[in-house]
Amino acid sequence: VETVSMNKRSFALSSTILAAFCLPACQTKLPELVDLYDMAAPDGMIELELERDGTILEIEADIPIEALPENIKQVALTRAPGAQITGAEREVQGSTWTWEVKLVHEGRAWEFVIDEEGAIRETEKELRPEEAPAAVLQGADRAMPQGVRKSVEEIRRGDVVEYHVKKDQGGASFKIVLDADLVPGNFSLGF
Repeated sequence: VETVSMNKRSFALSSTILAAFCLPACQTKLPELVDLYDMAAPDGMIELELERDGTILEIEADIPIEALPENIKQVALTRAPGAQITGAEREVQGSTWTWEVKLVHEGRAWEFVIDEEGAIRETEKELRPEEAPAAVLQGADRAMPQGVRKSVEEIRRGDVVEYHVKKDQGGASFKIVLDADLVPGNFSLGF
């Protein structure tokens, strides 16, 4: 699995390269890609998660907070009373459209992925350094011994838990994904 992130301007400039890369595997996703591009904040990021054969697994775009539907904001704020919304994304995975609400609650970053019906499908919680399980940090360091650790997140999808350890190295950002058994999974790379 590869992740490609770029700002909206870079995305517009490289869309023909992207289309050539993933056609015909992503032809069915082109309408969603156009919709997300149109919705994206002018200075926002658009991220594609791709299989090596060019199949698009997920597309996300930063959107203005004002574009979040009011009921979606309320779901997030009900789950984290007193939080401040700091960002938003629109995402499509398969045929499922969701909203991602980014916020700060009690001094830590949170993200809620909320479906069209207002159900929370996923939570991401930034862990403080002392909260990160030692086995998670060790697993990430085994997978990628170099680099400077930037953050550790706990991701919950129902009863499934995984951890994302983000590291910077040589001007690039890496995300190491560890499942509940602390087995390194995929890596993603951003610039």
